[in-house]
Amino acid sequence: MAARTANQHSEFLILPGGKILAHNITPAMAKILSELDPDDEPMRRRANPKIVSKNNELPS
Repeated sequence: MAARTANQHSEFLILPGGKILAHNITPAMAKILSELDPDDEPMRRRANPKIVSKNNELPS
């Protein structure tokens, strides 16, 4: 397991249509981004990994 360093960063891009592409984000950042698009279920799962999806599958 790699040690975390202080220089880690998150990357995200909000496209003109509102779609959000994100990489290396924390659950806190995912929560903020999920508020921009409440229908984005993958982002909601990233915001709270304990949430079970609508079809009762555990998040991957």
